[in-house]
Amino acid sequence: MSRKLSLRTRKIHRYLGFFIGIQFLFWTLGGLYFSWNNMKDVHGKTLVDKEEYNFTFEYKEPVRKLFTVIQEPIKRVEAIVVNRDSLLRVATNSKNYLLKLNTNQYSVKESLTEDQVHSFVRSRLKEEIAIKEINYLTKENISKTHEYREKPLPVYAVTLDDPTNTKVYVHPELAKITSVRNDNWRRFDFLWMLHVMDFETRDHITNWTLRIFSVLGLATILSGFYLFYLSSPTIRKIKKRITKK
Repeated sequence: MSRKLSLRTRKIHRYLGFFIGIQFLFWTLGGLYFSWNNMKDVHGKTLVDKEEYNFTFEYKEPVRKLFTVIQEPIKRVEAIVVNRDSLLRVATNSKNYLLKLNTNQYSVKESLTEDQVHSFVRSRLKEEIAIKEINYLTKENISKTHEYREKPLPVYAVTLDDPTNTKVYVHPELAKITSVRNDNWRRFDFLWMLHVMDFETRDHITNWTLRIFSVLGLATILSGFYLFYLSSPTIRKIKKRITKK
């Protein structure tokens, strides 16, 4: 009985190892890449300064005038400086507003133009890099597997002329850099997709493919422990001593 069970366990272990061995390899390669990588480079911090340049209100009058411009309840206000212009990001329940402050007067600025986005990105680069092209992306021309995922739209994709094919994504209505993508991030994203086994959005870690392979991986490990128990000379000696007693 023990021999039959041993042979059956070996067979199960062999087929399980063959079936999920490739996925084990992907998990290992992904873990190595994640742990040995420069996360600042992955997030684009080595090329682009994503920090906000905030300013404070010195007068009560501009704040009071803000509520005369926005005729609905305000959820959040962020004060920033973009290309030496003092701007306010104002969020309400219905939309986002971008306001420009000139001599204590607010004027509604619907969004940044392409030229302003060009200047804005150049002002945030840590070194002088040429801009190859700028594309305007909306919900209609962006897919679920696009590198710009689950971020606010529309957005300008600013492609830099650098060896890592960096793209800076700027939300024109928020005057904000929402993402920076480069080749290092794309490799990271591909390996992360293989790691979590979500081949569409790449962010859904509770998918059934990962759950099934995790259970099969656990079965492979347990069958390996059981085979060690059956074939270990040390275990046999211990069992003989117990039997003699």
